[in-house]
Amino acid sequence: MTVSKALIRSAVGAALIFALIGGSPLFAGETIHNGVDLWMTVAGFAQTSFASNPLPAGFFCESSQPFTGTVKFKGAPLTVEPAGSLGAIDTIVRRLDDAKFDAKGEADTRIQLMALSLVSTKPIETSCGKYDVAVSLTGKQPVTMMKIFQSDAFGGTYTAPLDLNVKAVFTPVNGNKSGRREVTRRIDLGPGTHSVWAYVNLPRYKQGVRVDTKGNGRPDTLLPPSSNFLAGVSPAVLKSPPPLPSLAAAVSSPCPAGQCPYYSCHCAALDTNPQWNQSSTGCADDHLHCIWTCAPAGATGPGGIVACADAATLSPTD
Repeated sequence: MTVSKALIRSAVGAALIFALIGGSPLFAGETIHNGVDLWMTVAGFAQTSFASNPLPAGFFCESSQPFTGTVKFKGAPLTVEPAGSLGAIDTIVRRLDDAKFDAKGEADTRIQLMALSLVSTKPIETSCGKYDVAVSLTGKQPVTMMKIFQSDAFGGTYTAPLDLNVKAVFTPVNGNKSGRREVTRRIDLGPGTHSVWAYVNLPRYKQGVRVDTKGNGRPDTLLPPSSNFLAGVSPAVLKSPPPLPSLAAAVSSPCPAGQCPYYSCHCAALDTNPQWNQSSTGCADDHLHCIWTCAPAGATGPGGIVACADAATLSPTD
């Protein structure tokens, strides 16, 4: 039994895997330190369809038909110590090496998915009853290469094919433990399009944070020190107050105290070329994913770029 590729593509790949925007680098820049990239999934704005790769007949119970429906996801905050130190983070990708730019403004580092926690926004309907769905990592995660491009003094773009081993768990809403089902699969995701990054000079979390990487609710791994690399936010965007989502009626800030959220949607298939901040209007149902990333208030990059200029005025529901 397998998990649909669309499940992982919409839940992880579209948020994390993007290619080079045009523009030639100006010079070799400041070394990017190894570290982690932290992401939060916007509730209801990540979804997948099982239409092209259904769960087989008999999966849920002897009489169940093949499941071809759509599942909408939200992030389930990873369990961390100290509690609340990472806000509502549900996805972590680790950069394993320092990335040193060459004369062309290009750098390489190895990457590995470190933690993932997604759950369905509502139970799925089957002929055997309703099921909640949860997605997490399982087993040792593969390592791939990330290429980082510096397009100006303040940041640039990157491309990062990602491989991951995942588990999807289906739990009956009626509490029948014998009805629990799970499937596992290795997924290989090629590079997508238009990922941006910026330098920052303030840490996004304090040292000593532990995180649950196995999906069992127990923090087991110490995060490396916070890096000077902020994935998902362009240098130009940092110069103004963070744009808030137009399609989310009420969204609580997913960030720890003293940080503000930056938001973008990615919804096209991996072989197309969407803008990094493309609206979710008109997205295909099986390729929609919207994410948050957090920047410390007052963080600056080279040249004095200031993040969260109006962070002091942000309310918890902005």
